[in-house]
Amino acid sequence: MFTISMLNMKGGVGKTTTSINIATGIANKGYKTLLIDLDPQSNATSIFLDEDTESTTSTLIKGESTIHNSIVKVKENLWLIPSELNLASTETEIRMQTTAPQHNRLQKALAQIASEFDYCVIDCPPSLGLLTVNAIIASSLIIIPIKPDRFAVKAFQETITHMTNLRKNFELSVDFKIIFTIVNRNNSEKEYIEQFKQTVEGKIFNTQIRSQPRPIIDASSERRAVIEELDPKVGVAEDMRQLVNEILEVFKHA
Repeated sequence: MFTISMLNMKGGVGKTTTSINIATGIANKGYKTLLIDLDPQSNATSIFLDEDTESTTSTLIKGESTIHNSIVKVKENLWLIPSELNLASTETEIRMQTTAPQHNRLQKALAQIASEFDYCVIDCPPSLGLLTVNAIIASSLIIIPIKPDRFAVKAFQETITHMTNLRKNFELSVDFKIIFTIVNRNNSEKEYIEQFKQTVEGKIFNTQIRSQPRPIIDASSERRAVIEELDPKVGVAEDMRQLVNEILEVFKHA
């Protein structure tokens, strides 16, 4: 099983939207896919589930439920481990459990189902706390969604610094790639994108997710992923499909 974490400590970059659509797109290709909502805002969960469940990412990380009990099937080839608002307090609780490892709980849980799924997509919280550490340690690849504006560089640098320290401290080989999201393709954004290309050459997906909010909002209100929209006017859906193809190509060579 290949595990992909969507990570950026800056909010408003399309992280959850991209997670939902990547997971749905991979599932639509026929791969058994697990989406993990590790964000206390629970936006990914709200797309697929109408009501709360007893077993969530919170109870899983705290060791109060097993991973098999936490998984909910939401569509063909797609399963979900849902989140809930009290996930925000989970980090504090597991830090107090000093007799058990704190950093690799998710990795150990996923190891139990590695043969049952082809891909796992983790929607991380917009922070660099212990939940995110668990996601990074469990990952095969980190995807960093970036909205190309003047705030992007600092958030990216902090994200990369944190990842680099983790890779060193835990001897990880996990790598990262950037996906530009909410792209308007104006001159200032083109300049920001060129700056990134010079800094992290070879670490950027060719696909760019355009800014087309209306179809995304409509899809969300209808409890579905925009990637399934076939109207040719909905270019953002085609962008998502192209990104899925690029991601699958990455793992063909893994």
